[in-house]
Amino acid sequence: MTNPNDPYNQGRPQQPGYPPQAPPLNESELRRPARPKSVDTAYLLWLVAAGVGVVANLIGFLTAEAVARETLKEFNLGSTAVDVQPSYGSLIFSLAIAVVWVLVVMQMRKGANWARILLTVLGGIAAILGLIGLLAIGILFAVGILGVLQALLGLVQLVAIVGAIVFMFKSDSNYYFKAS
Repeated sequence: MTNPNDPYNQGRPQQPGYPPQAPPLNESELRRPARPKSVDTAYLLWLVAAGVGVVANLIGFLTAEAVARETLKEFNLGSTAVDVQPSYGSLIFSLAIAVVWVLVVMQMRKGANWARILLTVLGGIAAILGLIGLLAIGILFAVGILGVLQALLGLVQLVAIVGAIVFMFKSDSNYYFKAS
């Protein structure tokens, strides 16, 4: 009598069947993980950095002429009678950047990994430029109280950006972004 799996009695092993079906996912595996505190902390730090940046730009708008005069004096570049007009365009541009920044931060909070990567790259660039900006802290301090305030806000913004990047990459944050 012939075997249906080996009708010619060749005795060769047959190809194995398909592996068993995977078990269904339970409800906890289907749900999105809860947003960790580190993501909320990064979110708040990004908002602080954006808000402080807007205020620092407003102060920079007010101190532009004094900073230019002090820079010329500091580096012996000529007359201290400088005609510098603050630019309304740069002020509007910085406000537009802040709005886009906040929109990206909101996407990061929802778990969008692309937003986390974008914030990391742009935040890293901003941190490097902030460190370079620390070289001008003496000039800002020489301008007066608004210059001191602008310098301190720059430091706060730098710390907030670095802190936000660190909190976005903590282990619980990584799990949240991978699961989203």
